[in-house]
Amino acid sequence: MRRLPARLALSLAFSLSPLALAASNDPVLQQADKLIGERQAAAAFDLLAPLEDTRAGDPDYDYLLGLAALDSGRAGIAAFAFERCLAMDPLNGPCRVQMARTHLALGENSSARQELQTVQDSSPPAEVQDLVSRYLGTVSEREQQEKRRVSAHAQLGFGYDSNVSSTTADTQVAIPRLGGLAFQLNGIATRQEDSFAQVQAGAGIDQALSPAWRLQADAGVATRRHDDVDVLDNQSADLSLGLSWRTGASSVVAKVQAQDYKLDGEAFRSLYGTMLQYQYGFSERAAVSTYAQASHLDYHVGGPDADRYTLGAGYSRALDLALSPAVYAGAYAGQEVSDTKNAGIGQDFMGLRFGGSLGLRPGLSLTASLSVEERQFDGISTLFLVEREDSAIDLGLGAIYQLGKNLSLRPAYTWSSSDSNIVLSDYKRHVVTLDLRYDL
Repeated sequence: MRRLPARLALSLAFSLSPLALAASNDPVLQQADKLIGERQAAAAFDLLAPLEDTRAGDPDYDYLLGLAALDSGRAGIAAFAFERCLAMDPLNGPCRVQMARTHLALGENSSARQELQTVQDSSPPAEVQDLVSRYLGTVSEREQQEKRRVSAHAQLGFGYDSNVSSTTADTQVAIPRLGGLAFQLNGIATRQEDSFAQVQAGAGIDQALSPAWRLQADAGVATRRHDDVDVLDNQSADLSLGLSWRTGASSVVAKVQAQDYKLDGEAFRSLYGTMLQYQYGFSERAAVSTYAQASHLDYHVGGPDADRYTLGAGYSRALDLALSPAVYAGAYAGQEVSDTKNAGIGQDFMGLRFGGSLGLRPGLSLTASLSVEERQFDGISTLFLVEREDSAIDLGLGAIYQLGKNLSLRPAYTWSSSDSNIVLSDYKRHVVTLDLRYDL
C-alpha cells in the first residue's frame, strides 16, 4: 500500500516521543530510518531483521522494523513488530498510525478504523488529526468497496494446435473385435494440426450480506474458431452462484454451477453441479483448502449421460524471497458414473496438480503448471476388448506482461500427453496461444 505523504507531519508532531530521542543516539536505528526516508525500505528491513532475536521488545527497534517491513511488502511481519511496540508503549502515536496502515494492507478495515479512532480520541496536534482523517476516509472507501466487488474481463487471441482432436497420429488401426482387421483412419479420427482464433469474456460480483456472509455470482463465455477443422469449432457459456461464510482464518464457499457447450454450432453437452470448499489461511501468504464437487453431464448427441464426483485438497503459499515466488500443490480423486454400465465409458480417476509464478520485474510475471492424472475405465471396450487405462500429463508455461493498468499480453504454451492402452486415445499435443486481455 502507498504511504500517504504525511511522514514529516508525524515526525514533527511526535518529535518528543521516546522513539525520536532514542533513535537519534542509536547508529543502527539512525541508518534504518535514513534508508526508509530514502524509500529503501527493503534495505532497511535487511539491516534490522537479523537483530530481531536480540532487540525485539524495544519499541524504537520494533517501530522501525515494522515500518521497513510494511513498506517493503511484508505486512504480516509488520503487524507483529507494531504489536510488540504498542505492548511496551501504548501511547506511541506513530506506531499506532502505522499499525492502522498495516491493518489496511492486510484488508482488516475494522481493525484499522479502531486504531485510528484511538489516535483521534487522544486529541493529537492538528497535523496528525488531518492525517488520521485522511486515513479514516481511506478506510470508509475500502469498507464501501468491500461491500460490493465487481469485476469483468475481455480476452482476444489466436494460436496453433498440433492435435485439435486429441487423438492418435496413426493412420491405421487394428480392431481386435474384428479379428485384428486394419482400418484406415482419416479426418478427426487421426491427428490434425490447425490454427485458431479465440475470444473470452466474463464478469463477476461479490456482494456482502453481513460481516460474515457474501453472495458471489460469476458468468463467462468463450469461443474458439479453427481455420480448417471447423467441425471442432466450439462455444461455451458458464454460470455460477454461491454463498461464502468467513470467520477468523476459516472460510466456506458453496456454489451451484452450470455450463452449456456447443460443438460446430450444435448443442453438445450441458453440465449442472454443486461445489463445497473449505479454506484455512495460516497467514496472508499461506492457505490450505479442501473441496467436494458433484455434477451431472447431459449429452445432447445421443451418448450416455454421466454423473461425476470429485474430492480434493490443495495448499498455496507466497514465499518471501527474491522474484516473489508463489506455489501451489493439489491432489484429487473421483469417479464418473455413466448411465450405460460396463461399457468402457465410466471411470475412476485420481490426479496431482502443481504450479507457481515468479515476478521477474514490475509488470512481468511467469507462470508454470503441471498436472498428472490416472484413469481406470469400467467394463471392456467393445472394439478393443480391454479395460481402458490412461495416464495423462499436462505441462503449461506462460507469461503475463502488463501493457497498462488494465491491459495485459499473455503468451502461453501447453504440452499434453496421453499414454493409453487404446490406440485412439494415445496421443501427444502442443498448443501455443497469444492473448490480449483487458480487466476492469
